[in-house]
Amino acid sequence: MAVSSSYGAYLRLGTLLSAQDPPDFASLEPGERPSSKTRDLQHHDEMLFIVVHQVFELWFKLILHELSLARDLLGRHGSEIDEHVPEEDVPRIHAAVARVNETLRIATEGFRVIETMNPANFLQFRDLLIPSSGFQSVQFRELEILAGLPEQLRMDFEGAPYESKLNETERQILQDRRDAMTLHAALFDWLSRTPIERVFPDFAESFLAAFETYVDEQIVHQHGNPNLVDSQRQAAEVRFKDQLEDARRYLLGGDDPTNRAHQAFLFIASYGNEPLLRWPSALVDGLVEFEQCFRIFRFRHARMVERMIGTRTGSGGSPGVVYLDRTTAKYRIFGDLLEARNFLLAGDRVPPIPDDRLLHFRFED
Repeated sequence: MAVSSSYGAYLRLGTLLSAQDPPDFASLEPGERPSSKTRDLQHHDEMLFIVVHQVFELWFKLILHELSLARDLLGRHGSEIDEHVPEEDVPRIHAAVARVNETLRIATEGFRVIETMNPANFLQFRDLLIPSSGFQSVQFRELEILAGLPEQLRMDFEGAPYESKLNETERQILQDRRDAMTLHAALFDWLSRTPIERVFPDFAESFLAAFETYVDEQIVHQHGNPNLVDSQRQAAEVRFKDQLEDARRYLLGGDDPTNRAHQAFLFIASYGNEPLLRWPSALVDGLVEFEQCFRIFRFRHARMVERMIGTRTGSGGSPGVVYLDRTTAKYRIFGDLLEARNFLLAGDRVPPIPDDRLLHFRFED
């Protein structure tokens, strides 16, 4: 006989809604599980603090779910399933990334709810959190790794690796993430296989020639700028010439897949209105948006912490808001794509495609 379900049973609300009683760390015996003993709320607002952070972790779980799908679909190259990313999968990848971006926006708004708490009320129970800290959020670290945050960008925690505050099981979870392909790697593998040469054999050289013309014109404009003195005009000229060299390095710095991926990104960004490039263009724009949303989340987190506790040492012993601000400024995932924004040209400046019909929908033989 079929067992009838219910709203509460499907969502396991009995488990979910009984998880807001804080652990009583002070009464735990050595080796006891943190969840084995609970205590009463120290202050009315402690419920707010617990619920909001649990909601964050649920959002992180959804983000991991969607980013994993995007990574898996993009990373099919060389798999037993297929040797390329089917065109019909690109909209699915874009949809997953778009969902992640909306989730990050909603999560960022969650800091407004925490800020309804008076900072003095937070201090009523903050010491009971020690030594726990948001720094120990394993899912947030998974998110960074899965997306593709370079390990060399990581900042040590008082001279120790960032995972030093995690237990062995948690460290293994992160190691498993590091051993797997990242979304960044899957994206660049996909971009590096874009067959630009079939449509525009000398795209990189043609684009650089158009960009050089643009730079020369900008130098002329700034030399005629009446609001600048001579030293400022010369400094502007140096900056423009440096930008031209950066563009040359970005597109022609070597024969490795990274440069091919850079060329593909600029190609897609420059001709994104062509019918066959609309979905690839939407996808890479969505990943640029992801970078922005993720950094805004970090920045907003830092501002919330600053508003609540100033520049105090974090509950886990970290430098607190100082550490958060440093990660906001330093941690970049799709910085390669953002760098290309330095080199984009207006539509009437990009070199024309030799035969743009190759990027149109065609149904005849």
